[in-house]
Amino acid sequence: MIGLLEIRRRKFQFALIALVVTLISYLVLMINGLGVGLNEQAGRALRNFDADAIAYSNRAGLSVIRSELSTEVVAQIGEESGAEKSAPLGYMAANYRQDDGSINSAAFLGYDPGTIGEPRVTAGRALTAEDHDGLLVDQSFLRYSGLEVGDRVTISVRLVEQEFTIVGEINEGAFFFQPAVYLLRSTWQELKYGEVGAGTPAASVVLLQGDGLAGTSGQSWEAVSKDTAFANIEGVSGQQSTVQALQLFGYLIGGLVIGVFFYVLTLQKVAQIGVLKAVGASSFFVFRQVMVQALFISAIGVGVAIPLAWFTNRLIQRVPDPVPIAFTDGTFITTSVLLVLMALVGAMFSGRQVAGVDPIIALGQQQ
Repeated sequence: MIGLLEIRRRKFQFALIALVVTLISYLVLMINGLGVGLNEQAGRALRNFDADAIAYSNRAGLSVIRSELSTEVVAQIGEESGAEKSAPLGYMAANYRQDDGSINSAAFLGYDPGTIGEPRVTAGRALTAEDHDGLLVDQSFLRYSGLEVGDRVTISVRLVEQEFTIVGEINEGAFFFQPAVYLLRSTWQELKYGEVGAGTPAASVVLLQGDGLAGTSGQSWEAVSKDTAFANIEGVSGQQSTVQALQLFGYLIGGLVIGVFFYVLTLQKVAQIGVLKAVGASSFFVFRQVMVQALFISAIGVGVAIPLAWFTNRLIQRVPDPVPIAFTDGTFITTSVLLVLMALVGAMFSGRQVAGVDPIIALGQQQ
């Protein structure tokens, strides 16, 4: 096609446009990867719960931080919700200290072994009912801290310190923007509340398994889907809005810049287009050549940007405390399609301009 032949003839100009498309595509891909990574850091562990719904105290406003459920309410939820299976789960944020003296924070989740709240162990072993000083820690916890299965850490809560042993590794992700660490629910109660008595909260939430559980409620509790629970994690909605705004600006600016480049490029060949139209080329033919060029250049730019973004993310993940960037197949496919579409939309305006060129005027400009 004439459009592709012109690309071969004007390599430098089109290579410059391809470079711009690559850089814009790379930027948008990294922003989208940041959005995915932040979502995972916010609550991938929540999404990985083996549950269809999550029950909170109806006075907590769907906040796992404020939700506290008594033993009686936990039992009521199991009976009144109609769930096939249920499991109480406790949450608290706490600091842990390593042997080298460094202090970091993590999300500690208390569960009962043998219930749907138990995470899947990928290395080491699972907790038993006797492991009151045992921990199951996420892979990210081990990677960032440099610890291994068998190492000991000191957890500090309410000015009280207690030593624990890492007995197993899990791959559940982060919870509340922190690495997930699982321990026995009875241990969680002691750490968070001190002495455990009849009035001590038994859990923060209850995991429910079964159909049609989202939207059920009782006198002291309400159940929602995992998607709703995730959306109500403090900071998630604002974070998603910011990332979505950055993505939108990236697409719009990308389409605008590409459109301007093609417009300037096509203005330089008005005379040649006039010759084509004078010998019988239709406006649609001219328009199609411009769009073919835009499709070819944008496909190359996006095709180069994808492995570049993937390789950059691999390098980032090697640092001790990496930026939370993650990619999925859906991220690459969706971003690529949208970027190519925006490039075509941007080129469409210049294509319409040159397609409407009067051959007599264009030939007059050539003289």
